Amino acid sequence: MASRHADHAEALRTRVLGSGVIDNALRSGAMRAGAGGDASLPEPYAALTRTIGERSYRVTDAQVGAVRSAAGTDRAAFEVIMSASIGAGLRRWDAAMAALEEAEDASR
Repeated sequence: MASRHADHAEALRTRVLGSGVIDNALRSGAMRAGAGGDASLPEPYAALTRTIGERSYRVTDAQVGAVRSAAGTDRAAFEVIMSASIGAGLRRWDAAMAALEEAEDASR
């Protein structure tokens, strides 16, 4: 079962990095920033993606508005936000899987 979930997670990572409205480097950077990595994104992308990864409940309308303006379209802004959100979710999923594997190893 875990293998199937890992396959789905990897497929999601690959899909996010596929084609879209925004540049692949920006989408990839947003995903890394959402996952807590260093993405070296320009503002306003850096602030929003970092907030999504660390404390998504603190995202402000101003941050989203700034990304909408910089990205040029709602769809492009959506891709940035979703990429960061998926990166954050997958980071948490990876941590949960590691904890489960560690607990499984400890019980042997």
